[in-house]
Amino acid sequence: VGCAVCHDHKFVPISTKEFYSLYSFFNSNADPAMDGNAMLTQPVMKLTTPEQDKKLAEFDGQIAAKQKLVDEKAATLAYKDPATIVPKPPVSETEDVWFDDDFPAGAKVEFAGAPTTFATKDNGGQVLSGKRSLKRTDAGLAQDYFASGAEPLVIPQGGKLFANVYLDAKNPPKAIMLQYHKGEWNRRAIWGEYAAIPFGKENSVEKVNMGALPAAGKWVKLEIPIAKLDLKEGDELEGFAMTQFGGTVFWDRIGIAGRSDPANDPKRSLMAWRKTVKGKAAKSLPDEIDQIVKAGPDKKLNATDEKKVLGYFLQTVCLDTKDKFGTVGTELADLKKQRDEFEKTTASTFIYADKPKPRDAFVMIRGQYDKPGDKVTPATPAILPPMKLADTNARPTRLDLANWLVAPENPLTARVTVNHFWQQFFGVGLVKTSADFGSQGEPPSNPELLDWLAVTFRESGWDMKAMVRLIVNSSAFRQSSRSTPELLQRDPDNRLLARGPRFRLDAEQIRDNALFVSGLMDFTVGGKGVNSYQPPNIWEPVGYIDSNTRNYKQDSGSALYRRSIYTFLKRTAPAPFMANFDAPSREQFCARRDRSDTPLQALQTMNDVQHFEAARVFAERMMNEGGATPDDRITFAYRTILARKPDAEELQIVRAELDEHQKEFLQDEDAAKKTIEHGESKPTTNAPPAQLAAYTMVANMILNLDETLNRN
Repeated sequence: VGCAVCHDHKFVPISTKEFYSLYSFFNSNADPAMDGNAMLTQPVMKLTTPEQDKKLAEFDGQIAAKQKLVDEKAATLAYKDPATIVPKPPVSETEDVWFDDDFPAGAKVEFAGAPTTFATKDNGGQVLSGKRSLKRTDAGLAQDYFASGAEPLVIPQGGKLFANVYLDAKNPPKAIMLQYHKGEWNRRAIWGEYAAIPFGKENSVEKVNMGALPAAGKWVKLEIPIAKLDLKEGDELEGFAMTQFGGTVFWDRIGIAGRSDPANDPKRSLMAWRKTVKGKAAKSLPDEIDQIVKAGPDKKLNATDEKKVLGYFLQTVCLDTKDKFGTVGTELADLKKQRDEFEKTTASTFIYADKPKPRDAFVMIRGQYDKPGDKVTPATPAILPPMKLADTNARPTRLDLANWLVAPENPLTARVTVNHFWQQFFGVGLVKTSADFGSQGEPPSNPELLDWLAVTFRESGWDMKAMVRLIVNSSAFRQSSRSTPELLQRDPDNRLLARGPRFRLDAEQIRDNALFVSGLMDFTVGGKGVNSYQPPNIWEPVGYIDSNTRNYKQDSGSALYRRSIYTFLKRTAPAPFMANFDAPSREQFCARRDRSDTPLQALQTMNDVQHFEAARVFAERMMNEGGATPDDRITFAYRTILARKPDAEELQIVRAELDEHQKEFLQDEDAAKKTIEHGESKPTTNAPPAQLAAYTMVANMILNLDETLNRN
């Protein structure tokens, strides 16, 4: 415990019971959950703008109007649950069509290659059933698919998957494939050239060889017994994909045939359907319906809930009734999908919700989780200032704890916080041991300054921007980082602020700096984490078989150039570009990063694709914006990256380096082309490859100067 007045650091032991009392503020309220790397896990709060609220209200009005029409239609349908009929209806042959004119309602359709297109007879397309079919023409690997959003596709008894396909006789594909998503894309059937489509483990259910391509120039029905794909009755598929390599292919009327026992078929019996969704958190169900049916069919529903569930079942699930809703059902599903997509564009923030009844907390004997001792209630250690409660007759809450942490009687919070700010800008805090203000820690180098900053921070209303502005505008921060032998002798570690701070940039800053000066950086704010460039086989050795982060799939396009703060981090396999520059893996708390100097760092900044690509794009800037002469372009590079001009000697050295590289690349054009083709982005300048490659090497050198990688 550090005294804010005299800075007498004392070690004050607290009892085991006091420790568990403090811990119970959180243990008694939290509910641990596996979120599957979901971007937003409940509870969250939407932070919508007035314009977004207006748009959402418009959607709600349109949805309510369509829902009214759907409810009116449902009320006119005479439905009797087959499970309640005596004698029970006979078993019959069925066909459940998943695709005819369109994908299932709510499906989040994606594509690889050109966007998904549909063909009609009017525009010369081939159509087997309904008004249109799906058409795809491509020179290579392409597909149309969905893996989420729609009602699960349930495998019936004796199921046989089918799809109707028409291959253009003048432009047939090398191969076609049907893929099915059950947790992941792990069920596939392929016709034609077996090796043409590289998906799946060969000679397994991940890639079943169904023989030659179907005949071209006519509609052919493809059939796959479910046993071939290791599927069984009751399995649920989240989606399917129509894949091809080259050619022109039409797809129509896709689904599954089987036998139906109406009394036990969840696609016909409401009771059977409620059994299948019992206890599940079904992503495809509306939240309201999900909460009602989760308890199972044994729970008696009130009249309102029963009407809602029956209406949803008849409109969305039941094969015997959902077609009778006509276009109004599809229009309602489309409106809900549009609203959901729009709502995803609004900002959200995580919040913390208390349990209705807090969990009891106990002292665990010798720390063992299965040996509870005395029961404890939330409280703070007695040695510290007492906590003021908002309601003295109620159990202390986390809000009481939060108010106690920032109360004037507790100066430690402000002191620790401003020390972290100081550490961020000066490389080391006023208290060097920023994670330890106790007796084992180091006393502050300037106690009065630390106290003044802490009080100023608290009295400003905990204004972080104001504190940052105060520090970076101070004379201490703005002074030169140049040193002299005399200063080094008097203040070797700069603890007395004899000069401005100078230390290596953090991992994220090094990458972001290269992206920024090159012009590659994507400044999009918010959104999910992205997968930037990374060496192969980083995640796979440490990934669980059923993990959704078992395999690393690199993003493409602008996602590769997002700020490093948006890089998706897998704690057990952190991104090498961060780990090499001492970024923590986030497996444990890190109050202060170490700074090392290793050969790997130089190898990374000189050769890693994201750094070398940035150098090539910056080289294009040098040639397009830097002027007409090599000297002007080199000066432009120095001013852009180092905020200064090169001196005469530097200019001479860099110019000689440029001339040498250009001479080498003129003699080896293949090497020049390879040099400028690193990374996904492509050169935009018409400059000769040898010239651009030479400037790329110079840009790469300047980006790797000690002065570039360090804050001066």
